[in-house]
Amino acid sequence: MVKFINKSSFFIILILFISYFFVGLFNFQEKILSLEKSRNIVNSNIVILTGGSNRIKEGLKIVNNINKLTKTDFKILISGTGKGFTKATLKKILTSDFNLKLVECCIELESISKDTYSNASETYKWTKKNDIDNIILITSNYHMPRAILEFKNRMPNQKIFTYPITPKNHDIKNWLYSSDTFSLIFFEYSKLLIASLRIKVMNI
Repeated sequence: MVKFINKSSFFIILILFISYFFVGLFNFQEKILSLEKSRNIVNSNIVILTGGSNRIKEGLKIVNNINKLTKTDFKILISGTGKGFTKATLKKILTSDFNLKLVECCIELESISKDTYSNASETYKWTKKNDIDNIILITSNYHMPRAILEFKNRMPNQKIFTYPITPKNHDIKNWLYSSDTFSLIFFEYSKLLIASLRIKVMNI
């Protein structure tokens, strides 16, 4: 009888946990679709996170548009480029209308970061070094919730505006019809839960 109760309790808890996870997963997908691009793009410094498809190209398109809107100097960090990625490499992927002066004067490449946690840590160092108190964070929309979590945890006093990029290879609205897109959302949500648990339990 006791074994039966224990097994029943285990399965009930398991079902509740799975239900909780998938409710959260569907809410996460809706949150991604509801993310808005910040309108406060003038006179802000910019951080572009690498890792997803076309993040650098799309991010620099936004940078170029901002440059056309303002004459104010602003700094740009491309975080997580990896070793071997130089400004010469960067110039090869730029569009013909990109202001090349920005590459020399304003763009800094950061190659130390390996994940979102270290992106936030290295960006924090960059903001301190350059006396920056506001940034526009550019990354893929599915990555933005976890990026914001990590960045706000690392730099709670920084003003962070978001500019999510819509991935070209994933239709997040119809995620249930693509195993690749479903897997992307599933694992990104799992990473968000792990990061949130780490911050709450370990305070790091």
